[in-house]
Amino acid sequence: METKISLVSKQSIRTKAHLKKAFISLINEKGYSHVTVKDIVNRAMYNRTTFYLHYLDKNHLTEELQEEMFNAIKRTSMDRYRRGENIPITNMGPESFELFHFIYKTQDFFNLYLKKDTIPGLHQDLPKAIYEILEEHFIFTADNSDTINSSEHKLYMAYGTAGLITEWIRKRYITSPNEMSLQLINILKTFADGFTIVTK
Repeated sequence: METKISLVSKQSIRTKAHLKKAFISLINEKGYSHVTVKDIVNRAMYNRTTFYLHYLDKNHLTEELQEEMFNAIKRTSMDRYRRGENIPITNMGPESFELFHFIYKTQDFFNLYLKKDTIPGLHQDLPKAIYEILEEHFIFTADNSDTINSSEHKLYMAYGTAGLITEWIRKRYITSPNEMSLQLINILKTFADGFTIVTK
């Protein structure tokens, strides 16, 4: 019985992944508002019955995709760090930010940030996720700043980082993920000495 349930679960995960992939490609091609359930199932080579076994409608699929990617941004941003770890900025290198590698590997989704007719609210997800990461896990140190860990400063950092990433996407990823990491490290050096990983 457990094996059968496991197989059904794996098949469901695979089917949903195919539907999401088809959905993303269609938004890139024709814009979010013009994509229908019929378009999605035709692209994914399923039928409407299969779609409705997993989702109530297009909005349901959208919400799950958006939440999944939001959480993935947060998770991959923390993959390289351990709670309690103290990291001097000078010790950081080109592979310090896994988020750049994640974005590079999932370009089809992140290209949606360039679309005018895209998933509603998508443009706010990246800075919001980065802000939550900074608020929940990062305590910065700096010689000349008493406000570096204020919510306002971290909000500024989040939107600045999101802007850097969005420009990278706009330029079609011509800079490698490692080079992007080095750019962000150089920016961090201008206002911080290092940081500690915490859990709030």
